[in-house]
Amino acid sequence: MGTGPAEGEPDFTGLKGSLPAPYLLAYDAEDGGCRRLVDWIQRRDSSGLVVSFPFQNAELVHVAPELAGLTQAGQVHGFDTRTRILRSGARMLPSLLSRLPGWGWLAPLAGIPGVSSLVYAFLRR
Repeated sequence: MGTGPAEGEPDFTGLKGSLPAPYLLAYDAEDGGCRRLVDWIQRRDSSGLVVSFPFQNAELVHVAPELAGLTQAGQVHGFDTRTRILRSGARMLPSLLSRLPGWGWLAPLAGIPGVSSLVYAFLRR
């Protein structure tokens, strides 16, 4: 029996230091827009720094109790596991994009309110 992560789970060993902490995406798995956004992110997360958890998974509250009681229908919430800061919708884009290899350059632009809303709407399509 190994001590590493189970098959299909990200391996966070050795991530201390220069890499950011894993980012948790909590999303409504029954909403097509949420699934499209999460799929887009997963395809670009070659470093394994984003972990996606549907609200429908009962284990989510054990992983991040801060997410209990949030609006779930049609929502995506981003949670920084190091700082424990929660951001929702378009407001999570800068911290999320900064973790995606090759997409960090877009993070400052995504911090602009009008731009972040447009990018978020585009990714949900």
